[in-house]
Amino acid sequence: MFGFVINKLKNRKWLNLCLLMGVALFIALFVCHPMFEKGAGNQILDRLFTDHATQQNEFPAQMSREGTYAVADYPDSQSVLDKLSGYEKKWTEYVDINKVSSQQLITLSGGRADTEFGGLNHYFTIGYLPGLSEYADVVKSQTDTATFECSISEKTMDHYGLVAGEKIYLHVPDGSGKKEISFVISQICREKDINDPYWAKTLSDMGDVIFVSQDVFDEMMQYYSEDNISYSDFLMLDYRQINTENASLYDGYMEQFKDADKLYNDNIRDTLERFFTQQKTIKLMLWALELPCLVLLILFIRMISTQILSLEENDILVLRSRGATKLQVFILYLQQSGIIAFAGCVLGIVLGYIMCRAAASTDGFLRFTAKDIGTYKFVWQMLVYAVAAAVIMVLFITVPVWKKSKDAISEHSRGRISKKKPLWEKCFIDVILLALSAYLLYNYNKQKSTLAISVLENRSIDPVMILDNSLFIFAAALLCVRLTGLIILLVDRLFKKHFSPAMYASFLQLKRTRYNQGFLAVFLIMTVAGGIFDANMARTMNSNMEKRIVYNVGCDAIYNEDFRLRIQKNKDGSVSWMYDEPDFGKYESLKNEGICDGVTRVLEDERVDISAGSGSISDAYLMAINTKEFGETAKLQSDQNDDINDAHWFNYLNELAKEPDGVIISSNLAKALGLKVGDSLNYSRYVPEAVDDDQIYASENAKVCAIVKGFPGYERYTYETDSEGNVTEQEKYLIVANYATVVEKFGMTPYSVWMNLSKGKTVDNIYKNLTSAQQLIDENKNSATVQITNGMFTLSFILSLIVCSVGFLLYWVMTLKQRELQFGIYRAMGMRMREVKAMLLNEQIFLSFLPLLAGAGIGITATAMFVRLISIIYLPQKHNIGVNVYIYQSDMLELAGALFVAVAVCYVVISRLLKSMKIAQALRLGEDS
Repeated sequence: MFGFVINKLKNRKWLNLCLLMGVALFIALFVCHPMFEKGAGNQILDRLFTDHATQQNEFPAQMSREGTYAVADYPDSQSVLDKLSGYEKKWTEYVDINKVSSQQLITLSGGRADTEFGGLNHYFTIGYLPGLSEYADVVKSQTDTATFECSISEKTMDHYGLVAGEKIYLHVPDGSGKKEISFVISQICREKDINDPYWAKTLSDMGDVIFVSQDVFDEMMQYYSEDNISYSDFLMLDYRQINTENASLYDGYMEQFKDADKLYNDNIRDTLERFFTQQKTIKLMLWALELPCLVLLILFIRMISTQILSLEENDILVLRSRGATKLQVFILYLQQSGIIAFAGCVLGIVLGYIMCRAAASTDGFLRFTAKDIGTYKFVWQMLVYAVAAAVIMVLFITVPVWKKSKDAISEHSRGRISKKKPLWEKCFIDVILLALSAYLLYNYNKQKSTLAISVLENRSIDPVMILDNSLFIFAAALLCVRLTGLIILLVDRLFKKHFSPAMYASFLQLKRTRYNQGFLAVFLIMTVAGGIFDANMARTMNSNMEKRIVYNVGCDAIYNEDFRLRIQKNKDGSVSWMYDEPDFGKYESLKNEGICDGVTRVLEDERVDISAGSGSISDAYLMAINTKEFGETAKLQSDQNDDINDAHWFNYLNELAKEPDGVIISSNLAKALGLKVGDSLNYSRYVPEAVDDDQIYASENAKVCAIVKGFPGYERYTYETDSEGNVTEQEKYLIVANYATVVEKFGMTPYSVWMNLSKGKTVDNIYKNLTSAQQLIDENKNSATVQITNGMFTLSFILSLIVCSVGFLLYWVMTLKQRELQFGIYRAMGMRMREVKAMLLNEQIFLSFLPLLAGAGIGITATAMFVRLISIIYLPQKHNIGVNVYIYQSDMLELAGALFVAVAVCYVVISRLLKSMKIAQALRLGEDS
């Protein structure tokens, strides 16, 4: 039996190889899912931990416990430290992650103290920090063996005005009253590396602690009548070992820790909660993006398997006539499809791994890079998915055989060509699905604002929103098949009397097979339309993201200078302050060195009050600029269709340059306060937050000299998240003033340095913590959501080209083989070869060219209808630049070129087949059949 199956496969080797290709691609796409999901999940986790470290300025994976122990139970420091180490050991028994560092601090309550050089009534805490000598540098030191030695931080030194060698007289309770203990400041310390994971609490956070050795600390415990000793324990773990496989398990353990111990805390669970939400979104996105491509491959496999089955229909009838039961025939074909599925499974796993790695390496549509994709690895779930996909394929290929297994060979006399109208056409399924798609589109468009907020709040997306475009394409494809059939009937009715014999035979064939051939049309339309939509969606997403980033940054690179704030308390109780400006000349030298074409100061303040008439605005955004330098440095990213503003933004800079006391304001500010060009307003600024949270120190009157909708670096819409995770949209109001005027009226305050880099130059290696437009674009391209989208759209587009080309060519070649007898009869009746070719060309116009054109039209229509809606997933924020649809001519040419080659090859193959066809053999074939 097995040998018979192998021979059957060899007899139709090319068809079976094409079927194997389709099955392997289907399994490969199936296999991609778990690998992509796990890889993207690990990438998200790594990004979330990194972002947490940057935004919160703390190590992103730490477990902690803070509280007190009774001195009666723990009489010395070592017993407390051992207890804390026991907690750490228990935590890591369950959360099995390598320890990066651990910071343990124990303190006594201390008391009031006087200092040797006049300091009175200060408050100090006595502490022991085991890692102080290892992780801190000594700035100054002085020893004194006559008293207890202690160490203090630089902040404590600055805050209390202490110096090395100075004595501290600490008044501590000893059970019978107060006792004075003398300490000498032997060391003034600072962190060796403040970014070291050890410094969960920095020395600045321990500002009132005087650090002593363990022996001194134990001795101090004898002087105190305090019942408790305070402690803090921070355990830093290697967050890189937390992945999609163990994240849920560790999250559960940490929840149990918190439930069992109210003093336990960590900063990992919040990150994991955000990860679980994003992971759910990633899963839905992957299925939503994969499903259309899986459907396309199913159509391809269905088309080939149908062709094979139709060619083997005689074989099935012969087997049945010789006594084989339906079950035996079914088992025979089950073995055949099983062999193909097994081979496809092996190839699919390898191909899926390669496809996933290739998709992960994209940083744009059809742009493959050599970037690090180490998080995308082989996972055991791929084997499960491969087996599941193989089983689906076996059933999909084999089940139709049961229907073909007729009970009697006489049934072969029935016509092979189905003239029965398909169910979907009878029930107008195409119209119903099209109406459903339109309704969903209308409904989602009405909810755009709500959908955008839900994306910003990291809620799960609705996958139907992504799939609606596929539903539209499928419904439109069915409608086009219906219309094509009507067009064929209409043309036949109008011109039948004028047809040549060849053309009459062509239309007769079209009418007879229009229900059977509809499958090819749907396949072609969905392939072309899907390819066009995927390309346009990816291009639109990437282009809009890049343009928004360039607009938001406003120039090539921004460096935020470090300004030192000096605060002085006056005798009358008032506070004076001033900023020390760094040397700006080092940035101007970048122009002379050819690194930058433009450099300028931009003073920014987001705590500005503006008033005009009876109206006022709080928390407006002030930019103070040098108009000439700013024009040479800044860039305003324009809209796709026209400029954001009514005129070029240089015109507004010229108006500002003419008015030293003038200002440029945003259009929303003008609307809110009822201002127009020439009106006056007043703007006020607050003292630095380090001095006072809510004190205005100066105001200035100004004349409105221009009103703009967009300006470099100005984002009109901002979003704030409350403690419950709810996001609210707010508008930002802009006011731009002359730099010299602002400094004169308000004094020197911190500014950022904007740079316009020369072509091919970079300053990333010169200045750290630099905000660069290109850097932000690269980070955005490497985000998991964008990477998945670019990768899946790229794969879908490439698969569309392959499947469409192979499917189109194969279908027509097999159709020609099936009609060999018919063409032989036509030639025997006197039809010339030129007329046979004309007949086939006419059939291709209606069955191939019209669907291809319809697919292009449907793809462009779907782009216009759905791209802006789906862009909400990637661009949920409102912006000065609206979402513009981008259609790249190169993508359309690539798709058209592939289809043109397929059609040309198909026509050449058909021509050669026709030339090689011999009438006598064809007629003999008819006699044998």
